[in-house]
Formats: sequence, structure tokens, C-alpha cells
Amino acid sequence: MALPRLARDPLVHFVLLGALLFAAERVVSSGEASAPTSPAHAAPKDTRIALGADARRLLVEEQTRAHGRPPTDAEMKEVIAHWVDEEVLYREGLARKLDEDDPRIRHLVAQKMSFVLEQTLVLPALTESDLQAWFDAHADRWARPELVDFTQVFVQGDDTKADERARGFLAQLEKGAEPGGMGDTFSGGRRYRRRNIGDLAESFGGDFTGGLADQKEGTWALRRSRFGFHVVRVDKKSPAERPALADVRAEVEEDLKRAKRAEKLTEALGELRKRWTIEIGP
Repeated sequence: MALPRLARDPLVHFVLLGALLFAAERVVSSGEASAPTSPAHAAPKDTRIALGADARRLLVEEQTRAHGRPPTDAEMKEVIAHWVDEEVLYREGLARKLDEDDPRIRHLVAQKMSFVLEQTLVLPALTESDLQAWFDAHADRWARPELVDFTQVFVQGDDTKADERARGFLAQLEKGAEPGGMGDTFSGGRRYRRRNIGDLAESFGGDFTGGLADQKEGTWALRRSRFGFHVVRVDKKSPAERPALADVRAEVEEDLKRAKRAEKLTEALGELRKRWTIEIGP
């Protein structure tokens, strides 16, 4: 691949940063140093660049995913040439210590190393008692909140006139009038079913939901939101309940696996820390 075309390729601008993501994995898998200790402009000690069968297969798979078909021989030559150029730039960058004192590269390599480390973790098999204990200890995560069905008559505005209109509708509704045709059009509609009061507070505000849990079914009440006034009838309440483990077993198992994985990763990082002398300045 000619140098002018490399200069025009926007990927080259980031190739050193992106290529360094492979450094941590190579250190783990092969034990080779990720950066030479030679002077800034010295040539790399190892000048051999080899594209093995596994790496070539990965390139083919990557191109197939990108284009929906395997690459032709001509396309593959182009891909390999680009790979060689990236590898040359990558190794030259390491030889010149371009990876040093760059917080972006430090963060990316640390991320990659964390990923590599996580792939080596072996999680213990989870027993039914493990799941039950985790479920019992974190029951609030799977508790089903109280839900409410309600019907509303909406009045747009926040002035005295809007307040008076809403109170007039409230008086009619409390006497048995039907809500159909009353009030102004509301984007959310007139009837709401199985709504979490916490979610309603986020949408309408605390003034709207204040006391909603205590309002009796079949009664009307005047409520206010950031949209205006609402005359609200509670149609039905569904009490909060805790499901059985069998109902949410898959969720509990995945949650426990995440916790175990995080625990194992912390332990593995602790073992890595033992290899280093850590000094924290004032």
C-alpha cells in the first residue's frame, strides 16, 4: 500500500491508539514485552512480522461480516497489505514509546487488559440454594410495585380560570356525570392502566402523585401537574407483591453471575497488584 494512500486513510490517524488494544492481550498470551526499551527513534529489536493462519482467518471473517460475503483474492491482498501497514505503524509507535504518558492509550489498554483478564475467570457452578439465598438477600430488586388504573379529565393551563374549570368538572363527576367529552385533549390519553406510581411521578410530577396511593377506588380528586390540572378517578389498584423465585429465576441467576464475575475480577486484580510495588505520593 503506497504512503500517499495511507496518509488519506482516516483510520491511520487512530491506528496507533487502536492497535495498542492488542498489546495487553499479547502480553498475557505470549509473555512478550509490549514496548521496547530502546531509545525513542531506535529500530525495533524484533523486525519479523508474520501473519499466521489464525490471524488471516480472523481477517476473512471480519471482511465477510462487513460485506456479507467472503473477500476475493484481490480484496484479500488489499486487506493483508493494510494489516501489514497497521502492524508496521503499531510496532514503530511502540519502539518510539508513543504509548507512554498518554491517558487515552493508558485507559484503552487497561480496558483491554481487564477484558482479557475477565476471559480467564472461572465462575463456580450455581446451586439452587445459592440462587435462593441471593434472591432472599435482594428481594427488593424483583418486587413488583403497586400499580394503579385511573381515568382523567384534563384541563390545560395553570391560572385561576383553568383551576375553576377543573373544579367545575370535579363537581359534575362527583355527582355521577360521565367523563367522556369533558376537558381538553391530553397527549397521553384519558385512561391509564397498570401504571407504576413512581413512573407517574417522573412524568407528571410529585404534586400529581401525592396521595394517589391512598385515594380510594371509584373516587375523583383534583390533581395538578406541569401540564395543567387533572381530575382523576382511581379505577383499580394492584397491590405490590413479591414474586416467587421460580417466576424470576433467569433474572436472579444472571444477576448472581454478574456479582460473582465482579468478585472474581476483583480477586484477580488483587493478585496482579501483588506483582507491583505501588507508591502513592502525597
